[in-house]
Amino acid sequence: MPHVSVKLYPGRSKEVKQAFAEKLQDFVVQELGCEPNVVSVSFKEIDAEKWKDVIVDEIAGEETYIDADF
Repeated sequence: MPHVSVKLYPGRSKEVKQAFAEKLQDFVVQELGCEPNVVSVSFKEIDAEKWKDVIVDEIAGEETYIDADF
């Protein structure tokens, strides 16, 4: 608890994703008051031409607080 899943276009290095994941972890710890060891972060790269179809299917049924305007 909690897990943050980041979906993005391909092209960022492992170093960029690692640094972003660490910042997300720090933010979650600060905002939710949990310990860092219980926070996990994953990345899934999705090609731009498949983005809308994949995202719409993958987040169906999730509580979405900010919708993208594709």
